[in-house]
This record gives sequence, C-alpha cells and structure tokens, in this order.
Amino acid sequence: MVAQEVSTGSSSTKIEIISADQLVYNKEVGRYQMCIGNVKFRQGNMFMDCDSARFYENVNKIEAFGDIYIRQRDTLDLWGNYLEYNGYTRLAKVSKNVKLTDGEMVLRTDLLNYDMGTKTGYYTTGGNITNEQDKLYSNRGTYYSRSKEFHFKDSVRLYNPEYTMESYTLKYNTVSKVATFLGPTFIRSEENTIYCQYGWYDTDKNISQFSRGAYIQGKDNKLKADSMMYFRNTGYGEAFGNLELTDTLEEVNITGQYGNYHRFSKTTLITGNPIAIKNVDGDSFFLKADTFIDVVDTSFESKRMLHAFRNVKVYKSDIQAVSDSLVYNFSDSVISFYTNPILWTESNQITGDTIDVYQGKKGLEKMDAYYDGFVIERDSNGFFNQIKGKKIEAFFTSGKISRVDVDGNGQSVYYAMEDSAKYSGVNDVICGKMTINIDVGNKIRTIVFKQKPKSIFYPLEKFPSSKAKLPNFKWFQELRPSKLEFLN
Repeated sequence: MVAQEVSTGSSSTKIEIISADQLVYNKEVGRYQMCIGNVKFRQGNMFMDCDSARFYENVNKIEAFGDIYIRQRDTLDLWGNYLEYNGYTRLAKVSKNVKLTDGEMVLRTDLLNYDMGTKTGYYTTGGNITNEQDKLYSNRGTYYSRSKEFHFKDSVRLYNPEYTMESYTLKYNTVSKVATFLGPTFIRSEENTIYCQYGWYDTDKNISQFSRGAYIQGKDNKLKADSMMYFRNTGYGEAFGNLELTDTLEEVNITGQYGNYHRFSKTTLITGNPIAIKNVDGDSFFLKADTFIDVVDTSFESKRMLHAFRNVKVYKSDIQAVSDSLVYNFSDSVISFYTNPILWTESNQITGDTIDVYQGKKGLEKMDAYYDGFVIERDSNGFFNQIKGKKIEAFFTSGKISRVDVDGNGQSVYYAMEDSAKYSGVNDVICGKMTINIDVGNKIRTIVFKQKPKSIFYPLEKFPSSKAKLPNFKWFQELRPSKLEFLN
C-alpha cells in the first residue's frame, strides 16, 4: 500500500500520524488504528518511527513494535523494540534492547520509563552507560536530559582504563564528566584504593575530592584525613584535617592537620602539629616538629628519609633530643640533628653544631658530635663531669656510654669517685686527642691522652671553682622532652 499522511489534530498534545504503508481499523478487534510499515508519528517536537503500532486516537496513546526510534530536537535519541506511550501524560515506557543517547553518552537497558515533558528517564532493571573511555553500570538510575545528569543507585560501578569505581549512590554529568559520590565509594587503581562517603571526581581532568571517612590505601601505607584533593595528571594531592599516615613497611605512624604529596618526586609534606611514632625493634621513637617532609629517593627507592624542621623534639627510652632540624634515614637508621642540637642519654647531655646518631638492633650504638662537641654528665651528687672537643664520638653498650673519643682541642673535667659518696679527686685535662673508657657504673675506667696532654689532678676540696665548668657550659635539663608531650 502506498504511504499516506493522516493528521488527527493541530494541538501539540495530540499525537499525529505522519505516514504509514498501511492503516487498518477494525472496530471488532479494538478501538485503535493498526499502522503497518514505515510508521511515523509526531507530537510537537517529538518524532517517532517504528515498524508497526496500535494508535488509540480517542485516548491519545500508542503501542509500538519493532525498530522504534524516538527523537527530541537537540535533546536525545531513543531506540527500543516495544513502546507504550501516553500522549496526555507524555510518559513513554520503552523495553527490549533499549538505547538512549544525548550525543555525549549511550545508555543501554532492558526497560526505560521516560517523561517527554520533563525530559527525565529512569530504569530499575540494570543499565550500562558508555561515555568515551568511561563505562558505568548500576541497578537503578535516573537521567535528567536537561541537565545532562545521571543519578545512579544500587551496585554502581564505573570502569576507566586507569581505575574502577564502586558506589551505592552516584551522580554523573555527561557534559562536565564529573562523578559525585553520595555514599560509601571505592576507587581502585594499580597504585592504590581510595574510599570515601562523599566526594567528586572529574573524569575528564582527573581531579578528585574525597571526604567523610576518606582514606587512600597503598601497598605499604594508608592515609586518612577529613578531606582530600588529588590531581592525577600532575600526581599532586592534598589532605586536610586529622591527617594520619600509616606506613607498615617502615612501621611508622604520622599525624597532622595538613599534608601534600607529589607522586612523581615521591615527596610528602605534613604540618599542623605533626607527630611521628616509629617502631624501632620493639621500642617507640617519638618525633614532633613544625613541619615534616618525607622523601623517597626515586633512583633508589629503598632509600627513604624523613626531614623535620623547626622546634624538633625526640623521645625514645634511651635517647631524648631537641634541635632546629633533623633527618632520619630509614634505610640505615641514622638520625642527623642540625642547628643547636641537644641530646640526652640517661644522665648525659650532648651538644654540638651537628650530631649524628647510629642505631642498631640493640638500640643506640654510636653518636658523633661535630664542631664544639660537648658531653656533660651529672653524677648522683650533682657534680658535672665534662668532655669537650672539636669532634666527639660516643660509643654505647646496652644504652650506656662505654667509650668517648675526642678529636681536636680536647678538654675534660672529671670527678673521680672511690664509692657512691667519696671522691678521690678531680681530673682536669687539656690535650689534642683523648679516649675515655667508662664502665657499666658510669665511672671512668681509663683515659688515654694523646698529642701534648696537660693534666692536673686536684683533691676535691682544692679544685678551683673557676674550673668547675668548661667554656660554654650550659645545662639544659628543663628542655629535655618527656613521653607525655607526645601522648597529649
């Protein structure tokens, strides 16, 4: 039959038959016209093609079959194999091989309910969305054509070549390509897993923000904070509020209020009263400062150093310290203190321009004080034993000083005790180099003087008070950190 054009009215609410190969009306079968072959309908700016349809003119409804194609000008294109459409409510129910696109994305589902008036569609039987490299699935979803926005619920999964995303509730704008998380969400990539309960991800610019229980879990570390920003293209990230970084490889936990991370240079900065607690063979090493910078050597990844700046304080059971700055080399457990460092071990105070501390499996092993090194030990009766020189090397056994080597401008004042209450005298020494051996009771066992030594042994009562303290003597006991400072 030759295609014919039939109009049922001029109102935009009325459905019009534009053409069909055949029109059949059988009152006995039902109150509808059967449209067969190359069927075309129109309602306002909405056009529809199909293989065949039942047109209920009196109630302004269509039931369409086979290769259905619906289009709204500059809005969407919709395909399916079966359609129920109400021209008054403008509600369309499309099923079987449903496909919807707005030019930016493609949605495929088994059943879609679409409101032509509000330009809103929803599905409840599972849907797959493709938008360039992004592929998304959810059990339920709503699409707002005017704002180009999807609202997904229930088993939401987004797949990208670089990561996968799982969420219960997600908003996604097909133009801006921004995904907004409105519930528990996981983002997994080769390098880490990100979790949050609220946030957004610009899938085009690779910029993201996470909050509400947010954390990033890597192979050997985990970062938690109140909120985070991450710029994937540049590898730069920021964390804000109640930051906590846990490194299981180095057994260190760092807290603070702000942090930033450079992925390519492997550098992390942490401020806001940062505190680090590191496990050192079963003992806890506490560190605090104004700023931490954690650096991994990109050419040799096993070499990692933690830098601390301004108002550095350290507490460990066998050593306490303050300084302006510090470098902790995790690869060899060497700690370097810079600018006015002061260290304490038991009853000893050690100062110098720079101090290096060497640790082993049994704790403190060696300490080097450079440029005006000064060791002061206060004995049980309040007298100060002192050792001074350009460079001082102190060796430790079971956490106690067992030997001290002085190199350059060596000076020593030592109160020799016969027992815990009686002194045999005071040894006042000046020489280029000296080696002092100390026993387990913290008493000097032997002293070896080298390079033109000058030594005077005074009875205690005749020791001049003017010699009781070597030049630049300062006792800083009030600055010695306690464990409580790191726990409050």
